[in-house]
Parts: sequence; C-alpha cells; structure tokens
Amino acid sequence: MKTYADWLSATLASDAAEGRGVFPTWIGPLRPTSCIIGPALTVLISQDDNLAVRRAIAAPSARGSVLVVAGGSTSRTAVVGGLLALEMQKRGILALVTDGLVRDSREIRQLPFDVWCRGVTPVAAHKNGPASVGGLVSIGGTVICHGDLIIADDDGVVVWPKEQIDGLLVKAQAKLDQDNTRLAQLQKEL
Repeated sequence: MKTYADWLSATLASDAAEGRGVFPTWIGPLRPTSCIIGPALTVLISQDDNLAVRRAIAAPSARGSVLVVAGGSTSRTAVVGGLLALEMQKRGILALVTDGLVRDSREIRQLPFDVWCRGVTPVAAHKNGPASVGGLVSIGGTVICHGDLIIADDDGVVVWPKEQIDGLLVKAQAKLDQDNTRLAQLQKEL
C-alpha cells in the first residue's frame, strides 16, 4: 500500500483541490484528534440497513482502506456499533467515514479506530439489503469512487479522485511550503 505524507491535512487537501471534494460539515469525527489518509472502499447501504457494511468488511480489498459508507443520511439506525467497529479494526480497515449514524460510541472511541459520522443513536440496523460494495457513491453531493484518497481530521473529510492524487499532492506541498514561509516571517516580527 502506498503511504502518504504525514503532513497532509484536510485543510491542505481542500486548498489543493480548491474546495472540491469536501464532505458536508455535518459529518464529523467521533473522537477529537482523529486523523486518517487512505484509499476509499465504497459501500452503499439501504435505508436503516447495514448488510453492505458486513459484506465490505469481508472483502479482500478492505485491508488498508477507509470504508466510505453512503446512503445513511436519512437512516435512523446505526451503520456500525462497537463490535463491528472492533471487527473492522482487527481486519485492518483504517477508518470509517459515513453519512449515517453509529452506536456504542463510548466503545468505539476507546478503540484505535477512527470514525467520521453524522451522529449517534442506540438503534440497531436491519441486515436485509440490498448491499452494494465498490463503485460510485455520493455523500452530501460529493462523489466518491473506490480507490479515491480520503483525507480526514478534526477539520473534516476531503476526497481526492484517484487519477488526480499525484498532482494534488504537489499542490498541497506547495501550499504547505508557502504557509511555512509566511509563518517564519510572522515569527520574526514578534
């Protein structure tokens, strides 16, 4: 798996992409100081159902990916709970990003597993399907494709299309260099 610079943040990712690919502000980290960069494994769930999540976890491509679960923006049930989050972490999934809800939030916060979601609920999901893993999904008007790069931290979630990653990384580095130059000038003035 390709590794990405530890300096890359959601703000630099957004700046490099000129604000494109930014998820809605109502999707936030479950735990402060969460930070992840990794390729998306896309999942489309049905209303109040998480069968697709269970199928995605078992997929060979799940290890080393950020599970991006769409279709939960109006669900009132949880996409995952504590046990499913633990299973994801044990199977090598880097993080979960969803427009849905989660449950067992206290348990999930104690795991070394980061989650960005719409909120929390105590209600469990059904497991009836239909279930779709891979392909295109949309969260808050932002389209995500399997393999796109997810950059998420306290400031939000940004997606870079996989075919633009190298160019956007160069732009993000240039922005970081510019910011560091300005910071050095400001520190001299103090």
